[in-house]
Amino acid sequence: MKVLLNVTLREIPNKINRQIEVDENISLRDLCESIIISMNGSKTLIYELEYGNVVYYSYLVKETKSEKNIENKFLKDLKLKKDICFTLEYDFDNYYYFEIVVDDIYESNDKTTFKVLSGSGYGIIDDLDLFSLKNIFNTREDLLTKSEKEYLEKNFDYIECNQKITDYINNKVDVFSPKRYVFNVSLHGFDKEIKRKIVVNNNISISNFCEGVILAMNGDLSHTYGIKIGKKYLSDYYNDLELLYLNLKEKQKIKINYDMGDNWIFNLTLSKIINEYGNKTFEVIAGKGYGIIDDVGGIWGLEDVFDGKDTSWGKYNIDDFNLEECNKSVRKIK
Repeated sequence: MKVLLNVTLREIPNKINRQIEVDENISLRDLCESIIISMNGSKTLIYELEYGNVVYYSYLVKETKSEKNIENKFLKDLKLKKDICFTLEYDFDNYYYFEIVVDDIYESNDKTTFKVLSGSGYGIIDDLDLFSLKNIFNTREDLLTKSEKEYLEKNFDYIECNQKITDYINNKVDVFSPKRYVFNVSLHGFDKEIKRKIVVNNNISISNFCEGVILAMNGDLSHTYGIKIGKKYLSDYYNDLELLYLNLKEKQKIKINYDMGDNWIFNLTLSKIINEYGNKTFEVIAGKGYGIIDDVGGIWGLEDVFDGKDTSWGKYNIDDFNLEECNKSVRKIK
């Protein structure tokens, strides 16, 4: 059986929508991720599907009557009927909700599992929240920025959209495979070099990853932190998820902000992806520079200490870096 779905973006359904034909045997994971791709999303690994009183999670949860893992579930399991409506929530920090309505259910000999038939609007913009996107459509043309005008001028192409979905489905198995990430880490805005090269398994939790970086840079975890992907910091919601869910690519840059008072910012570049796990979940393999000093007053206070202008903290040598001691510190993460 084929199911005809009408998918719209909450708040601006008349601007961004898709009409999609799917096979009832499609997995819920493939359904959700294909819808996200069709709507121009690219961070497709973290989302929730709400159907009736049940929420299906794209990541592992302890299953209850109302909360289930999306794995090994199929569209036909929902026992759909015409005019039923359900919701796909994507990119929790930016409030994207896709409303899905069953327009029709019918027999077909077409073997295609998922196919976009038509649509309007180029789609969402990752790292831009729903309300900012809505404002682009509601703002006078002469007040729009160049990039906003370019976005509105983009046309929806269902052939290109279907090809993107096919490419994603064919390649996505690679995302969940065991990998090691090699990151280059540096202290932002500091004249002297304080750097680390770290290797982590992609199944480490995002919180442990951030804490490992902070410890490697000589922080003591006595302050709060946040991780920035693109233009926005991730909410605490992501902390317990595995790093692989961020779907990072080689050469991608991210930031970790530690201690909002001293405002330490660590710049990270994913320099290499290795297709296997290492023996250690998190390891520092090289470094330069002593690191930060908690509560010293940020990069200006740190510079005064290293230059000998402020001796109240004791004597510190910028060149004192010990790889073995650094890795001992990193082992504090659970």
